[in-house]
Amino acid sequence: MSRVTDRKLSMTVAVHTSVTLEIRAANEREFVLASWKQLEARVGERGIACSADWTAAWLEAFGDLVPHRFVLGRAGEVVVAACLVCEGVEQTDGPLSVKSLHIGTAGEPDSMSACVEYNRLLVEPQHEDAFVQLLVEFLNQQTEFDQWNLDGFAESALRAFTDCEEKLELTPSTARFFDFAMARDKGELLAALGHEPRRKAKKGLKHYEGIRLEWAESLDQAAEFLADLMGLHQARWQSLGKPGCYASERFVRFQEGLIARLVPSGRMTLSRATANGAVVGGNQIFFENNRALVYQCGWSPAPQGISPGVVVDYLNMDECWRRGIAAYDFMGHETQHKKDLSNAAAEIVWARKRASRFKFAALEQARKLRRWLG
Repeated sequence: MSRVTDRKLSMTVAVHTSVTLEIRAANEREFVLASWKQLEARVGERGIACSADWTAAWLEAFGDLVPHRFVLGRAGEVVVAACLVCEGVEQTDGPLSVKSLHIGTAGEPDSMSACVEYNRLLVEPQHEDAFVQLLVEFLNQQTEFDQWNLDGFAESALRAFTDCEEKLELTPSTARFFDFAMARDKGELLAALGHEPRRKAKKGLKHYEGIRLEWAESLDQAAEFLADLMGLHQARWQSLGKPGCYASERFVRFQEGLIARLVPSGRMTLSRATANGAVVGGNQIFFENNRALVYQCGWSPAPQGISPGVVVDYLNMDECWRRGIAAYDFMGHETQHKKDLSNAAAEIVWARKRASRFKFAALEQARKLRRWLG
């Protein structure tokens, strides 16, 4: 039997003998994040995207724009799981407006999206199946919404959801990475690269004679490197007629919040490569489970035949190689650049459970007709 208790600021839904759900309102952020941190300390590192620090930075940047609530899982009086549930803002599917729910830090308008990847739930492993079952039942009860979404989830983190919700639609994206363990017998990184990226790296290193890579070691240095990266990133995308992600003030605020929280603990760095007094490029890199995750990058313009992106990534990869990091991960949305510099791949998945709606059926028929007409 299910039991639902409605209170002013929270709701408990008990449908499992060992775990209950507790729904907490947005104005209880301080209480929830304190519980989140305590849970994180017990569970250990699960991933940047489900950490209390990432969540707090996202809420500071987007929390007043994106309606949200918190879902806690309890075993007795102990919090054993925590996640954010957000209501999508300006979400669409073609010409249709979509009312959506999102698990984790997602649902903001595309123009300012944090683009969460390797998303997961923070939950004690022994309670994961029970918590997910309760969470799915809760989401399926929110019938005023058109769909609920799992954005940028690590493939391994989806199992509990697919086990209890057969109607999930999955859209995978290839995440290319370089597995250093597969190449240690080469003795050095350059020898482990394929022919074309090795040629590009050698040519670029010769062009940028004396190039030097730095990883930020302080908050001031990280802020300085971020400013350089933003300038290069924006210039490149605006030259292609696109705004660039740093055109959003909220996105910039989110990055500044991440720097304040993640750089001191060693979970993020900003890198900068310079040659002859000029900035060649830089990356924003997260560290989780001994993997380097490349989140953002920026490169300077270069002469024909010179690839500053390959050079900057090669230098960062070599630094990871020397520090004993297990992998250099380019994350989702593969490009030729990522293919060239990787030797392995995983999947990041976007999933949704969509309600039966006439508007979606009509849209699908229109798309089938368009494909048939060519």
